[in-house]
Amino acid sequence: MTASVKVIEVLGPGCARCHETHRVVQHVVDEAKLLCVVQKSTSIDRMIELGVLSSPALAFDGKVVLSGRIPKTDEVRRLLGLAPR
Repeated sequence: MTASVKVIEVLGPGCARCHETHRVVQHVVDEAKLLCVVQKSTSIDRMIELGVLSSPALAFDGKVVLSGRIPKTDEVRRLLGLAPR
C-alpha cells in the first residue's frame, strides 16, 4: 500500500476496540497530512461484503488489510507506506 489511499474504513460493531482503532488511524492520517477519508462503518452487510470475520478491521479502498485487533501507530504507518517495512 502507499499513502495514495483514498478511503480508509474502520469496520466493527462500535465497541471500544473499534473506537480506539479509529482514533489510531485518524491520528496517523492527521499527523501525515494525508488527503484521504477515514470512515467508521458498523454495517454488518459491509463487513460481510468485505469478508471480515473479526473486528475491528481496516480496509483501504475496499481491501481488508487488518482484522481482529487494534493496530499500533507504527503498523498503520507501515500499511500506508509511510514507514519502512
